[in-house]
Amino acid sequence: METLKEETIKPVTSWCRRSKQQKPSVEATFYPELRRWVQHTIIEAERHGNFERKDQLLSLLKDL
Repeated sequence: METLKEETIKPVTSWCRRSKQQKPSVEATFYPELRRWVQHTIIEAERHGNFERKDQLLSLLKDL
């Protein structure tokens, strides 16, 4: 019976490893897009002369 348990565990663990490897991390997909949006918004705020908003966004960009 011990061999049956070992045989069934191996495929499950390998499947779990594969499923984890295939998923891109949230940081890899979310943060670059957020950084681009903040950078674009900083440029727009600067263009419109809204320096208070620009400073807030620069602070946010620094935190990212």
